[in-house]
Amino acid sequence: MDDPPQGSNIAASIFYDLRRQILRGELAAGERLPGERELASKYGTNRNTLREAVRKLEQARLVTVRHGQGVTVTDFRRSGTLELLSPFLATGPETGQIARILEDLLPARQLVLEFATRLAVQRADETDVERLQDLSDLLVSAFEGGDPKVVAHGFHRWVDALIDAGHSVASRWIANPFLEAYRDLINRFPFLWVLDPRFIRHMGEFMDALRSEDEEKAIASTRAYYSAIDEALLSMLDGPLARGANITLAERGDGSVASSPSGETKRSGPSSASSTNRKSSQ
Repeated sequence: MDDPPQGSNIAASIFYDLRRQILRGELAAGERLPGERELASKYGTNRNTLREAVRKLEQARLVTVRHGQGVTVTDFRRSGTLELLSPFLATGPETGQIARILEDLLPARQLVLEFATRLAVQRADETDVERLQDLSDLLVSAFEGGDPKVVAHGFHRWVDALIDAGHSVASRWIANPFLEAYRDLINRFPFLWVLDPRFIRHMGEFMDALRSEDEEKAIASTRAYYSAIDEALLSMLDGPLARGANITLAERGDGSVASSPSGETKRSGPSSASSTNRKSSQ
């Protein structure tokens, strides 16, 4: 549900409600919004407050405002930017749309993580390294305890620390929409969070590379780990994801990962088969 944050003013609440209607298709592209008087009456507010909400919609490229022609809904699929990704996921599109978004989002997310890794190795100071090490230790402990929820929340903090370590405003601006969208996706479909057996090894390799300022080793470890994870997730798109099934990721003898639907709950460790804890996670 795309609900407004607590404490939002009236204009913001109107904006969130109209945005939700547009993203859900309840207000279609090319459709005109009701007139100011009608909308002000509907929301129990004055025209100035309503105009502020419409300005927000226009800034989000969800409507166009033309003098004498009123307010027209745009085709947000063509006019929108990455900032719409999170609210669009929050509106609850059908599973098929989620699958297509995930299929496009994962490769882009990997590129963002590789870029953030490169900058972190080049620019991280000792405080950054210590922060990432502390978070890595917490993640490994949570992983060994088989707690995907803690791993998921901890990992978001770890990625934030990774981006901070690059000391790049541009990198942060690029990364934020991807990370917010991915968080929303995982919150809605927690079984997409995968406890992969190679997670601990990746954490160790990454931190060793960061401390030794080995840029290529850090990027290689990041690329190898997320390529395996994303391959497993993409294999779900036409199967378990569409059915909302539990997913088990098991390590093969060659170190690769295989996924299969599972109704079981298993506890995962560094070298054991990992699985969903009721619903799998990554």
